Amino acid sequence: MARTRDEQLHQRRREDILAAAARVFKAKGFHLARTDDICLEAGLSAGTLFRYFPTKRDMIEAIAQIELESYQADWRTLATREGLERLGRLSARDLAELLRPTEFDLGADSWLELARDEQGRARLQAFDDHLRGSLTRELKRGQKAGWVRPGLDCAGAANLLLAMFTGLQFESDVSRVDLAATARALSDLVSNHFLNPGA
Repeated sequence: MARTRDEQLHQRRREDILAAAARVFKAKGFHLARTDDICLEAGLSAGTLFRYFPTKRDMIEAIAQIELESYQADWRTLATREGLERLGRLSARDLAELLRPTEFDLGADSWLELARDEQGRARLQAFDDHLRGSLTRELKRGQKAGWVRPGLDCAGAANLLLAMFTGLQFESDVSRVDLAATARALSDLVSNHFLNPGA
C-alpha cells in the first residue's frame, strides 16, 4: 500500500530547509555555502534535502520568492496616502521597523547571485518595476486629490524613494545606519517635497 504524504510535515520540512539554507547563505555567502552545511544546519540527510530542492539555486529562488512577497506587502502599505504621510512623520523606531530583517534575511550577495542570470535579473526587474509603478500611480492620485505637491515629478519621486529604501536595506545589512538622523532626513524629504503641506 502506498504511503500518503503528510502535507503539513512536507510543508514544515520545506520551511525548515529554507530557513537553514538562509542562515548558511547569510553566514558563508551563496558560493561558499555547501549542501553539506545546509544538511547539517537543517538536521537532514542529503537525500531528504534533494527531494525538496535539487540545487542550491532552487533553494535561493524559493527563499527569494517568499522575501519578495514580504517586500511587496510592506510596499503596498507604504504606497498609500497613510503610508506616505507616515513617512512624513517617520521616527527612528518606525525606520527600524521598516528596515527589520525579513523572515529569511537574505544577504546582499544572495540577491546579487539571483541577478546574475538573465531570468533572475528579469524577475527582479519586473518586481522593481511593479513597486515603482504602484508608488507612481499613488502619487499621481494624490496630486489629483490635492495631498501630494502639484509640481512633484511622481515617477522621479517613486524612483528616489525606492532607491533610498533599497540602499538603506543594503547598508543595514553591511553596516550600521544612524536611524535617528536618517529618519529625520527622510521625514523632511517626504513632508516638504512630496506631500502638499496645505492638504
